[in-house]
Amino acid sequence: MFGGFKARREAARAAEAAAKEHAAFEAELHDWQVERDGLASMIEFAQSDGVVPDGLVVHLGELGYGTLTNCSLIEERKGAGHFVAGSAGVSIPIGSLGGRSIRYRVGSTRGHYVQGTPAPTAIANGTLYLTNQRIVFISPTQTRECRFDRLVGMNRDDESGQLMLSVSNRQHPIVLSYGSAVGPWMAFHVDLAIAQWRGDVDQLVAQLAAQLAAHDAVRPRAIDDAPTETSSAAVRTATPAPVAMTSDP
Repeated sequence: MFGGFKARREAARAAEAAAKEHAAFEAELHDWQVERDGLASMIEFAQSDGVVPDGLVVHLGELGYGTLTNCSLIEERKGAGHFVAGSAGVSIPIGSLGGRSIRYRVGSTRGHYVQGTPAPTAIANGTLYLTNQRIVFISPTQTRECRFDRLVGMNRDDESGQLMLSVSNRQHPIVLSYGSAVGPWMAFHVDLAIAQWRGDVDQLVAQLAAQLAAHDAVRPRAIDDAPTETSSAAVRTATPAPVAMTSDP
């Protein structure tokens, strides 16, 4: 009697452990597949033709490769200042004249205004366009343009979700904020737009294909799975990456 109960308990524990292992495998496989689909989608989109973006007057031969709404333009603005009051100083008696005391005042100062400390501030919220010729920010109050033939430096911070563009015809860099959640999307579409301008899209596609092959090599497998090769047809059938997104800075 007790032996049968013990056997059933051990069987239940083994079944529970197997279920947990299977659930963990399914979760790992799902994450792997999502990343693979993303890489395959990037490859297909990079090899596709651009589109004429809505809301932007394009130049001759200009095509769009990404549109991002809810993007912020960042510039330094001075904070609130304050007034520092003056001081009357110290009055020192030095004698008398005609029965009146004569005093000498030292250490007096006049009041003055202290300006606020400059700090990065979002001055406008609008739409960012990525084309094969430039990066454009448009809002109801502010507009910024970075032509690739005038781009002299670029700093992209995917963790904070910011893009800094140094342009030859501007004294200060153009700083755009779009939020860390959009960082990977922005990284790919900026690289693609510049690659389209330079004419070296094939190099970008080759890099993505190498990443896809490395990703396929580490596909999660269940303990009882036999090794199988992932079909390259998934690259051809994957859904293209979207060219428009909404960020949340």
